[in-house]
Amino acid sequence: MQYAQAIFTNAAIYVIAALGLAIFTGHTGLFSLGHAAFMAVGGYAAAILTYFLGWSLIPALAVGVVAAVLVSLVIGYPTLRAKLRSDYFAIATLGFGEAVKVLLENLQLTQASRGLPGIEKLAGPLNTAVFLIITVVLCRNFLNSTYGRKIIAIGQDPVAAEMIGIKLLPNQVLSLAISAAFSGLSGGLLAHYITFIQPAIFSMDLSSLLTAGVVAGGMGSLTGPIVAIALFIVIPELFRGLALWRLVLYGVVLVIIINFRPKGLFGYEELNFDNLPKLFTIIGLTIGLTIAASLAKMFSATLGRVPAILIAALVALALTVALGYLGKLLAKWLRSPFGSFGQMLGSGYNHIVQTLQDKAVCFRNRDLPKLRELMNMVVEPSRMVSAQNSRKEPVLSIKSLSKRFGGVVAVDEFDLDVYEGELVGLIGPNGSGKTTVFNLISGYYPVSGGTITYRGEDLTKKAPTAIVLGGISRTFQNIRLFSSMTVLQNVTTALHDASNYSLLEAFVQWPWTVRATEERLKETAMELLKLVELEEYADRVANTLPYGLQRKLEIARALALRPRLLMLDEPAAGMNPQESQELVELIRRIHVAKDLTILLIEHHMDVVMNLCQRIAVINFGKKIAEGAPEQIQNDPLVLEAYLGEKVEDVVAS
Repeated sequence: MQYAQAIFTNAAIYVIAALGLAIFTGHTGLFSLGHAAFMAVGGYAAAILTYFLGWSLIPALAVGVVAAVLVSLVIGYPTLRAKLRSDYFAIATLGFGEAVKVLLENLQLTQASRGLPGIEKLAGPLNTAVFLIITVVLCRNFLNSTYGRKIIAIGQDPVAAEMIGIKLLPNQVLSLAISAAFSGLSGGLLAHYITFIQPAIFSMDLSSLLTAGVVAGGMGSLTGPIVAIALFIVIPELFRGLALWRLVLYGVVLVIIINFRPKGLFGYEELNFDNLPKLFTIIGLTIGLTIAASLAKMFSATLGRVPAILIAALVALALTVALGYLGKLLAKWLRSPFGSFGQMLGSGYNHIVQTLQDKAVCFRNRDLPKLRELMNMVVEPSRMVSAQNSRKEPVLSIKSLSKRFGGVVAVDEFDLDVYEGELVGLIGPNGSGKTTVFNLISGYYPVSGGTITYRGEDLTKKAPTAIVLGGISRTFQNIRLFSSMTVLQNVTTALHDASNYSLLEAFVQWPWTVRATEERLKETAMELLKLVELEEYADRVANTLPYGLQRKLEIARALALRPRLLMLDEPAAGMNPQESQELVELIRRIHVAKDLTILLIEHHMDVVMNLCQRIAVINFGKKIAEGAPEQIQNDPLVLEAYLGEKVEDVVAS
């Protein structure tokens, strides 16, 4: 019994650290090979306080957590600010881990490489289990908040995240700090469980174990790292009698997981009735391998090694299949009664929360800030903006805009004015520089020359997030959705600026602010989905939508930023004629209902001619024509740019 408790406690301690790493590596996609160093900082800080000063466990652990967070800020800020790619970032964290280890081996306070023996045993199965449950709840609450969605968005597509106003550096640093906090807690518990701490414990092997747990368990999941770390801790212990063979089996398990489940055991999934059979299969495999090891050892002397191994393998396979089937039966049995029971509990909880919110308003007279205004669903007739109404001051003014990539001039002295309420088209042959103009306006590319002014403000020195939050949003030529999020989450993530609750409230899911705000964000997102006719797909994962619907979802996400200028980059690309016509009606409806100014890039000439009030044509980075659709259709330079020959030659032939 004590042996089983020891295995459980060790596994729980490492799972806490792995869950922290899942917040960082699992969701930002930046690999860390130095998280054992954060465990060391937290462990030593807590151990020194209890060892030398006689502190109790909880305050010592709290100091260890704070110390790990502070170290993560010192190390993480300059590293993340340098925008290192994932592999280079992993090397940087590896160096950090080794530096901390060397430092601890040479400090008198830590008693160098001898470590601190005789630490009081203050951690055990019970309080470790409590800390594990708290960690799971806090991580889950965080990921289901505005703060968590921003980090998930950054991990899935940092460019798209920036283009909906999410600042990369602060959120990446926040993710690393949270990850370090849980690692520090894990280190403190480890020191007070094994009653001994030394630098050698926190080696690269430990960091690799945590990273392997997150990757093999499944990126973007909390359930996955829990299962994977449990497997990595339990399986070597079960095969301890096989000496070096247990290490081989450990490696075999990891290789099998990576090859047969490239996304990990629970990639972008959490435990539910649907994947309960998977969990039972994993448990069956673990038990089967344990029994198989004993049988192989038992029958080797009487039957020979090969028959003994075959019998053991058949037993392991039978147990794995049997428990997997048991998981299916259990999921089927639990789904219907517990599903309705869960809905009953959920509605009761929502009623209680609503009552508490009402009372809080009465007693405290506290109103939540008003969120995004809902989209007007009334479709008005299409109308043109008259020259007299629009020729006052341009909302967007581009003067002599240039962009050079080395010796290649992508945009050359480009000029364009866009007025309030206009729907302007920007067309040109492939490679003419249209998308580059969009990238310059949105701050994705730095400007080589010229100016971009929006409502009197110069955009050329502004960060992309500042431009977006200033009232300009865009879609992309190649769809950039947060693919593993649901349709609703994609739009809700773009509403992050409308959230006002604190990080602490997000962790505890404070009902008076977090739940109320999340409900309103959801309502606003659903109204936007209704506008683009995607409300029935709200719970679908974004990358499972048909191509045309993904285009609509990207528009809904852009609208969630409540822009005054909407830039659409080839929204009809890849659509059939019917889908294109539906898109025309959608854009016209959005333009009229919200009185938006829209700048549109499109290759479908029927879309451009049906929608745009004014069209600018660009070729080889230069503007060659501008005017009403009828003028553009008959412009010789435009025809020459598209046909590749002079108009006179085409007519003559």
